[in-house]
Amino acid sequence: MSDQRIINSFIELVKINSTSRNEAAIRWHLLGELRRLGYRPAADKKGNIHLTVNGALAHGPVVLFNAHMDTVEPGNNVQPKILKDRIVSGGDTVLGADDKAGLAGILEMLRLLKAKKILFHKIKIILTVEEEIGLHGAKALRFEDVKADYCFVLDSDGDVGTVVNQAPAQEILDFQVKGKAAHAGLNPEDGVNAIKIAGLAITKIKSGRIDSETTANIGIIKGGVAGNIVPDEVLVKTEARSRNEQKLQKQVRAMVNAFRQAAQKLGGSVKIKHGREYEAVNQPLDSAIIKITRTAARKINLLHKVLASGGGSDASLIFGYGVPTVGLGIGMENVHSTREYITLRNLTLLPKYLLALLQSANAYERAARR
Repeated sequence: MSDQRIINSFIELVKINSTSRNEAAIRWHLLGELRRLGYRPAADKKGNIHLTVNGALAHGPVVLFNAHMDTVEPGNNVQPKILKDRIVSGGDTVLGADDKAGLAGILEMLRLLKAKKILFHKIKIILTVEEEIGLHGAKALRFEDVKADYCFVLDSDGDVGTVVNQAPAQEILDFQVKGKAAHAGLNPEDGVNAIKIAGLAITKIKSGRIDSETTANIGIIKGGVAGNIVPDEVLVKTEARSRNEQKLQKQVRAMVNAFRQAAQKLGGSVKIKHGREYEAVNQPLDSAIIKITRTAARKINLLHKVLASGGGSDASLIFGYGVPTVGLGIGMENVHSTREYITLRNLTLLPKYLLALLQSANAYERAARR
């Protein structure tokens, strides 16, 4: 019954339009589901959903489960279908398993908690908005919201039992290159070509995969107004990521120096805006939270794998508050594409793993107090 119930719940969720900044319908649906289960959820000003569930145990860990409500484009009017061992979309949209598999898993876990009368101390649930466009929902959270002993973020690919213990910090760098406008045919020598400056800088920058821990990207170039005008301004938007802080700073310095040197060489100037989007996640393999995930996987006969990620998620910000945090593989594959799918096996295993995590966290804390 539980397996078919989560399949039905997931299919219902992915049919609800909820692209980033358009999460109202999915929020109201989730609030309604939680209230029907007898819980008292609340939505904050940003639109995130918060729920605290107090269990029967007087002592024990506070365990936080997190997922996000929004999906990427094309994500409206999803037509899910079961194809052999998996659920897929109709082929012209994403499926939305990122991250509605996480939402469905949390809902089913809460249903099973009541049905099985599992003992625990306290659970927190936070479901965020606008994760896909910059973690905006998570950025609106306060320390008190995320304060917990352990946090499990349901937003990674890989089979259930996969754990992401490392993820990179990210720096955003915007380069506003200034040149000098001139007529391209009458007096080009009076101009300073801002696009040429940007192009020279870009040729000096290593991008893509720098090493096993570090990446960089030149994402957007905007500039120029006409083919017959020497462009006097161009904006170049870039990013750098690394799980190693020294490597990240080295990459950022290289990118900044490339633009400054190119501007100086060609007679222009550059204004640089850069800042940290989020910090790196690094949970050691011998940390309590990794031990808990391993014990939980063994409890229900899952293969336990610990991996590093190259992407950011709500985990990055929650970990930044000092909360032991890992990402969980929830079975979603080919995310952000119309080929996205999730297997029925992973979908039905997910709530069982979440319950096992809760039980393993309680057991670990009891053993630590002895």
